Amino acid sequence: MWILRFKTSNNNGATQLSSSISTLFHEVQAHYSTKSTQIHPISEPHFMVDYLVNSLGFSTDQAVSASTKVSHLKSTQNPESVIDLFKQCGLDKTQIKNIVCFTPKILTTSVDKILQPKFRVFQELGLSGSVLEKLVKQSPTYSSNRLGSNVDYLKKILNSDEKVSKVIYRSWWMLSTNFAQKLSANMLVLEKYGLPNDKIETILVRNPGCLLQSPEWLESTIKRVEPVLGIPRNSPRFVDGIEIIISLSKSTLETKFGVFRSFGWTDSEILTMVKALPFCVRRSEAKIQVSLNFFMNELGYTAQYLATHPKLLVYSLEKRVMPRNKVLEILKEKKLLKNNFSLCSVVAFSEVNFVKDFVAPYHEFVPHLLEAYTNATSQSSHNQIT
Repeated sequence: MWILRFKTSNNNGATQLSSSISTLFHEVQAHYSTKSTQIHPISEPHFMVDYLVNSLGFSTDQAVSASTKVSHLKSTQNPESVIDLFKQCGLDKTQIKNIVCFTPKILTTSVDKILQPKFRVFQELGLSGSVLEKLVKQSPTYSSNRLGSNVDYLKKILNSDEKVSKVIYRSWWMLSTNFAQKLSANMLVLEKYGLPNDKIETILVRNPGCLLQSPEWLESTIKRVEPVLGIPRNSPRFVDGIEIIISLSKSTLETKFGVFRSFGWTDSEILTMVKALPFCVRRSEAKIQVSLNFFMNELGYTAQYLATHPKLLVYSLEKRVMPRNKVLEILKEKKLLKNNFSLCSVVAFSEVNFVKDFVAPYHEFVPHLLEAYTNATSQSSHNQIT
């Protein structure tokens, strides 16, 4: 910016003014001419862009985005060591790419000090494939020491690497938590309400997240068993009710109850069913709906009957109920049964006993009955039996 002050009291002043204006014009012209013709060099992409594209199959956009998280790297030495470790542990190229996409900074992690100790624990538990991929994605959130101490504690109370693996996988987002502290406190709460060790173990393996909450949360949740499910504390089903309440949110339970109501069930009938067999509501809403449609719309069963015979609702519809119902219909149609067996009693038979009592004795009267039944159960299709 140029600021000029001129004093023009005579001809010499006019001459100086003209000269100053001319000089100013040339200076301004030179300034903008230089600025407009200045060339700004285009920055080269980070070397990690090419590395990620060539080694892991990243798209250019993915590689550029990931490289911004590791821009301080001076070479590919550490990324190569990390990827080599992943490969040695059985992760394929797609899984490795997914991990690096999810957390690019893992490429800057020390293999010897941080990653190898974690992978050693995973390998001892037999974790691999997609399970290992998910755990590695979250590995920056927990230390190898915390992982090791959590696994050691779980081994002490579960005595099974397979069960420990399930708990670790199902609580991957909480591996930074002190398992010993949280679980021991919550197991005391469950013992207080009468749950035996095998039930506590079942809950831990199926739904470890609920036992890693605060003891206050757990106790307040348990207190909902009777008002929500209608199961009193002195009922032998109370422990099953606890598992249902801590495993399913209030909104999820209400949604499941809503499916029963949509088929005309009353709240009283729903509670009758739940009191008798709480695990009826563990099934997904879709499976509950399919089962109710089959039993009520196709077979004509009433809500009252199903509420007092809830086991019908927990067996596999495609692999057990439908094939056996078809066999029963055929035998009744051909008047081959001496007794009037109900479907409820028939589905309770073990597979061996069902075939022995309802299929094998009638192969002479109903050709291919055994073959058809076997096909139906293995293909999950009752249409195979004719």
